[in-house]
Amino acid sequence: MYSFEQHEKQHGRIEFRKISVLNTAKMELSFPGVQQVALLHREREIVSSQKISKEDVFLITDLEFPLLDAKEFCRLKRMYWDIENKLHYRKDFVFGEDRSTIRAKHGPQNMSSLRNFAVGLLTRLGITNVKRCVENLQHDQLALLRRPYLEYRKAA
Repeated sequence: MYSFEQHEKQHGRIEFRKISVLNTAKMELSFPGVQQVALLHREREIVSSQKISKEDVFLITDLEFPLLDAKEFCRLKRMYWDIENKLHYRKDFVFGEDRSTIRAKHGPQNMSSLRNFAVGLLTRLGITNVKRCVENLQHDQLALLRRPYLEYRKAA
């Protein structure tokens, strides 16, 4: 077992993370392909209110130890949330996702998937200002199909 600790103070929070990783490559687990299992312990204090929260999260991966040590495991987990937060911000900024009134059955998940697809497609097409492109398409839904997408690449 090996571990890594990280302390950060930013954005009005003090955060402590400790990840303990167990190499399971030579163990016979009933979960095929697992190479490592980790326990991530997080403590977060909001400085202004002195509110403290603690959380333990279990993680699994099929990446082997030499490729993924405890420090890299922690970095990847942080990167995941960085990407997730940026995507959420972008979907909310472009599509107003937080203001959505869709609540029934699978509607919220389906709409989120469509928004993910739209942001991914427009980004893949090289459109740098997704919000402007979506605003233009609201007035002319077929514009992207009729004209080269490069017309929408103008910087803000």
